[in-house]
Amino acid sequence: MSDYPHREISQAELIILLALMTSLGALTIDLQLPAMPMIASDFGLAPGNEQQWMITAYMLGFAVAQLFYGPVSDSVGRKPVLLFGLAVYIIASVACLLADSFSLFLAARAVQGVGAAAARIMVNAITRDHFAGNEMARVTSLVMMIFIMVPVFAPSLGALLLHFGPWQFIIYTYLGFGLLLAVWVMVRLPESLASGQRRPFRINHIWASFKAVLAEPVSMVFAVISGLVFSGFMAYLNGSEQIFSQMYDAKDKFPQIFGGIALFFGLAAFINAKIVMRFGVYQVTFWAMSLLLLGNIMGLILAGYFAGLPPFFALVIYLGFINVCIGLIYGNLIAIAMLPLGNHAGMGASVIGVVSALIAAILGIVISQQISTTLYAIVLGFLGSSFCAFLLLYIWRKRVIEAIN
Repeated sequence: MSDYPHREISQAELIILLALMTSLGALTIDLQLPAMPMIASDFGLAPGNEQQWMITAYMLGFAVAQLFYGPVSDSVGRKPVLLFGLAVYIIASVACLLADSFSLFLAARAVQGVGAAAARIMVNAITRDHFAGNEMARVTSLVMMIFIMVPVFAPSLGALLLHFGPWQFIIYTYLGFGLLLAVWVMVRLPESLASGQRRPFRINHIWASFKAVLAEPVSMVFAVISGLVFSGFMAYLNGSEQIFSQMYDAKDKFPQIFGGIALFFGLAAFINAKIVMRFGVYQVTFWAMSLLLLGNIMGLILAGYFAGLPPFFALVIYLGFINVCIGLIYGNLIAIAMLPLGNHAGMGASVIGVVSALIAAILGIVISQQISTTLYAIVLGFLGSSFCAFLLLYIWRKRVIEAIN
């Protein structure tokens, strides 16, 4: 698996394409962040927690749809499923432009998530088709390193688009990016699943593959861990515009602040790609998770000392540190979860994606809906989710080391 077998596309181009496909989800969330109050106002809503559903609707569609793409791709191949998902995404983006009520807009956002889920799942499956073990973790980190440029620049791009026109300009950007990916995949991406490895599309085979994935405890536990780690981040993402614009009166600087904090994630992903092959995927993950827990304990102390609203510079340092830890952790968690699933990569990617994204979306909106005038909800959400994730990681450490070796 470590030898790169598909010479029709270079490894560098493959990594860039995988990163852009991974970025589709982040772009669909982060580009819209500066426009959320404007969109809410256009649909007759007051600024506040209700606007968070623009992100959660997308995430719920993204989470649920993942279960179907993996099994289908195990039968028909990765490329047709990817093109289907991109077509759904493009159609849903048009529906966002045509929506005349907030409920219809949310429905279109959910369908956008359904389409984008194909890209995310196929990235995992295609990566697993090509690579395994620490090398898969390295490639995943490189993909994440490129992907993180989207949350760094997307809010600023969104603000720039709003400077020249209405929020619908952002939806047009979704359309353009979806079309670019569809053409690139159609023209350049080879099929990574050989015909001899494909499984007949039969319910009994799908059910057997589904049960085989569920029977892999390491995969399921690390799917839960990744969902827990990302749930705190989702809560922050849901409420980030409110936090910076309303609590700290930094609306004009929000895109730059959000992007600057996201840079810490990219830096950590770059570092992880360098060290994971030397120290091993589990050791890097364990120490990064330990630092994440410690950082959130310090964050709670800081919030308590300042009655829930620490100084702005302290908030930025705290969030930057959290992003570093998550950047070191997230790609490794997916790589570990996929380790035992070489014979069920498509179904495994789907099940892991569903479990992780549903946990993150549901816990994230539960946490962020508690936002009022302080940061207690976000800090407590980060702390609780990181504690549970660390506990599971520690309990399962021996099984993971056995799976890697």
